Amino acid sequence: MTIRIGRDTTTWLFLLGAVLIALLAASATYISIRADRTFQAIVEERATRRHAADLLSALQDIEIGQRGYLITLDPTFLEPYEAALARIQPELTALESNETSAGIVGGEELSGLVRRRLEIAAETITQAQAGAVEAGRAIVARGEGRAAMDRIRELLTETIDRSDARNVQAIDVQHRLNQRLQLLSAVGGVAALLLIGAAVLVLRRQIAALRRAEEDMRRLNATLEERVEQRTVDLIAANQEVQRFAYIVTHDLRAPLVNIMGFTSELEAALKPLQAYVLADGAPVSESDIRDARTAAAEDLPEALEFIRSSTRKMDGLINAILKISRDGRRELRPVPVDLEALVRQSLDSVQHQIAETGGEADLSLKVSRIVSDRLSLEQALGNLLDNAVKYSKPGRPLKLSVTVRPEGRRMVAIEVTDNGRGIRAEDHGRVFDLFRRSGAQDKPGEGIGLAHVRTLMRNIGGEITLRSVEGEGATFTLHVPTDLRRVLDEVKA
Repeated sequence: MTIRIGRDTTTWLFLLGAVLIALLAASATYISIRADRTFQAIVEERATRRHAADLLSALQDIEIGQRGYLITLDPTFLEPYEAALARIQPELTALESNETSAGIVGGEELSGLVRRRLEIAAETITQAQAGAVEAGRAIVARGEGRAAMDRIRELLTETIDRSDARNVQAIDVQHRLNQRLQLLSAVGGVAALLLIGAAVLVLRRQIAALRRAEEDMRRLNATLEERVEQRTVDLIAANQEVQRFAYIVTHDLRAPLVNIMGFTSELEAALKPLQAYVLADGAPVSESDIRDARTAAAEDLPEALEFIRSSTRKMDGLINAILKISRDGRRELRPVPVDLEALVRQSLDSVQHQIAETGGEADLSLKVSRIVSDRLSLEQALGNLLDNAVKYSKPGRPLKLSVTVRPEGRRMVAIEVTDNGRGIRAEDHGRVFDLFRRSGAQDKPGEGIGLAHVRTLMRNIGGEITLRSVEGEGATFTLHVPTDLRRVLDEVKA
């Protein structure tokens, strides 16, 4: 009887264990399916976000190409315009066809606005190509295209924000699923220990393997969260920089354009007395008209033409500066071993004669000798900082220039360029890195693109540039450079 009871108990225990195991397996399967769906949702939301950002970028390229062509009639502005035009419909279609994501905000409205914005851009360019430039500019001046673009930007920004919010929610769900899976694992382990003593070793091995898998999943989730957060921060910073860059470029290009328009009016005014004198057809001309015609020919017309030429040269310089930074941003990076001592000494040699002319000196302190980076980017960035140190040295004071290369953590190296020049005002520490922005007295030639160029070069290779300065005492610019550019490029691809 006791044996029978023992056997029955064992049978019931095994049946209970089988039921518990079945329940645990079903629950684990359900959680696994939910986790897979959650991960897929994250992937789809990231795709939605990417397509929305790419669509907005393409439309901004359309706007830049259109306005650039209307201002300059330079056909090269149509190249980015055409390239962006080819990207818009695929990105819009991808947004509209994304079934697993919540998709875009105001889908039909957005599609209509995009079509209308493209029609306006095409109409203005067609007018300009047909010779009716003012008609094309008049279309822009009506503001319909700007209003459409502002609304498009609102819809796409809301789409991106909602996608980010859904990603955060999905990641939170994934975390809770992991916690439930841990709880099920613990229950399964206890049940197995109580029910089947002989299978303890096997169950322990399975639990250990399961825990390792959970730990790997937690690490992957943590890495994913960090990447999503970092990419979000980077995208917000990039969007803010694009907006600031667009404002600066628009403001600086508008100034010479206004001058040209103003002095065009002066030309028209000066032309009237000349016409009265030249087109008199034998009729008597008063002394006053003759004096006005001579003044216009000798003073007004040459002055207006010179101001127009000066403004045109200014616009040409600004546009060339923008194109230079744009080309550097698209250049393919080439990670190679770089001998920092040779690189710095070569850069110092290029300005040594200018330093000597001031009675100054330069020195080098090197604590890191080699890194893997894009040599051309480092040469251009360092050369620009050294040229600035020489250019903005303080008159009457021998220039003291020092370059220090030191480690900065395990993955970065700092290249500091310190001078005792005129320095930079505290309120200008941020703006000197903006395009076309300069600090202090404007007594040196230049367009104000040097430090903006350096910042672009540094960000291309995963680095940054910072500034410490006291006006009148000198400045220290620091290039924060990754020790291995290959690792940076691999992380970007991932």
